Amino acid sequence: MKIKMIPLSALTAVALISPIVAHSYEYGQEETQKLITNMIRDLGGHEGIRANSGKNMRCVYGGFKKVSIQQGDGLTRYTAEYGNCRETGSIRDGNYEIVLQGDEIITSRSHRSRNGYLFDAAMAGNAGKVRELVKGKAEVNYTESVQRKEGSYIDEWTPLMSAVAAESLETVKALVSAGAWVNYMNSMAVNALWIAANIGNTEIVRYLVLHGAYLNNSNKDNVTPLMTAAMNGHLEVVRVLVAAKAKLNLGHNDGDTALMIALAGKHTEIARLLINAGADVNVRNRFGTTALHIAAAEGNLEIVNQLIKRRANLTARTDSGFIL
Repeated sequence: MKIKMIPLSALTAVALISPIVAHSYEYGQEETQKLITNMIRDLGGHEGIRANSGKNMRCVYGGFKKVSIQQGDGLTRYTAEYGNCRETGSIRDGNYEIVLQGDEIITSRSHRSRNGYLFDAAMAGNAGKVRELVKGKAEVNYTESVQRKEGSYIDEWTPLMSAVAAESLETVKALVSAGAWVNYMNSMAVNALWIAANIGNTEIVRYLVLHGAYLNNSNKDNVTPLMTAAMNGHLEVVRVLVAAKAKLNLGHNDGDTALMIALAGKHTEIARLLINAGADVNVRNRFGTTALHIAAAEGNLEIVNQLIKRRANLTARTDSGFIL
């Protein structure tokens, strides 16, 4: 009788992060009115325009803003430059110009700051441009929200993460050399190493490990770099992480370890490597499933025999009553 496979539900939560796109700065009339309101607020309200217009001012949590409001020839010109300006509820970066004639908007345009251009260069894997912008004092740890292909957004995404997603080792090196934070985590709770392991870029994984990347960074589903590499069949990445002493027996939200994930994905070489490295063969997930249950269900006799040699529990019963 065919053995039914026990599902490993959390695996579906680990989606490849690229491709991604940066936010644009295009905006319509309603957004323009909001920008004008924010510029006036940034100057300290209408009472602060005369004193603060054209001054460089520090933002509450770092970065700067420079806002100018000038009148002449029947026109009111609003200009603003934001450099990674972090204040309560907002991060602003970019250059804006709005010209009004009375209440009518004559022009409304914007362009990226040097930080934004650095972000774009990293996303394109353009190491030369990254070095040029870093020399020009672009902030190497500037972050933006990025959009996934399916439409959802990831916040707190860094240029280093973009360089990893672009699989440009040269750009990764340029950013790290310039002071990029290797262990910065985005809103999915993953660092650059996690992304590299998910993609399967062994050289970038090796470089980040050598530069202090946290090996066991787990995402919101408690999936580690080792687990995502095992799930996607990236044998050489798994080899690098195991050699670097990544923890072998951590479990994700449903309790599955890298070994169990590899077996469920039919990645026998990875499973063999993990067993030989000392992975615990008797971990049970929240359904009571063990690596031996999965190997048996998959008909993987080689791994079944190897697990038995490693003293896998032959009498373990899953919560649904399955036993070998």
